[in-house]
Amino acid sequence: MKNIRDLLTKNNPNEIKDYPGNNSIMDPQNHAHPEKLAFASENLTEFFGGGLEPGVITNIYGEAGAAKTSFALEAAKSCINNGKNVIFIDTEGGFSVERFCQMNDRKKLEMLFLVEPKNFKEQDKAIESLEKKVKEHDIGLIIIDSLVSLYRLELHNGDAQPTNRMLSAQMATLIRIAKEQNIPVIATNQVYSDFETGNLELVGGDIPKYASKCLVLLEKIEWGKRKMTMIKHRSLPEGKKTAFEIKNEGLIDYKKKLGIF
Repeated sequence: MKNIRDLLTKNNPNEIKDYPGNNSIMDPQNHAHPEKLAFASENLTEFFGGGLEPGVITNIYGEAGAAKTSFALEAAKSCINNGKNVIFIDTEGGFSVERFCQMNDRKKLEMLFLVEPKNFKEQDKAIESLEKKVKEHDIGLIIIDSLVSLYRLELHNGDAQPTNRMLSAQMATLIRIAKEQNIPVIATNQVYSDFETGNLELVGGDIPKYASKCLVLLEKIEWGKRKMTMIKHRSLPEGKKTAFEIKNEGLIDYKKKLGIF
């Protein structure tokens, strides 16, 4: 299929790729009064107080294998099922056409805009280009997976101060777009273990922590099962928990009670 060939084309990693059918007309009423982005999973929807909140950055963080990309794909699926297009910035090569098509009808690739920056400066250009693309198309969700993988590499190769300034500017752009367009933004975040406390800390430190109005920790419970803990939210209690299972069709409710973990 031509759409899948287009998806796999990597000639210009800074350009967000268009797919046929992405230019549906925006509904001004829905845009003015956005609803939260609900999930197929009742557990996830309830965990977020009815769904992902528009107008803010939700930061999903955890160790490798915690299913951050799986969560991002599930959110993309929910947005597309609501008739809205998705921008997916993939900095780690984690986006899989095959996995997307397991979770969605193959034709729904037409509702995806993909950008694949290869270094932190390309990520910066990609985020700068978002505003124009969001205004031109009926975008319901922006995902960047991961926010800090290329940032981390840049820190190893250069001066921390300009790199941190660039990350701060990227977060400011994402915040502005989320607010102006009243859409949710998901950023997945890598972590490291603090030597003194043993706690998991976000790569990027206070920059992603304070720019994100919602912070959620993802952890592996057992094979195919994950736990989510609310770390920060504007209106929901800290420490709130839920769990889900990873299946071919996506994320489904995990029935086991969290109290025995």
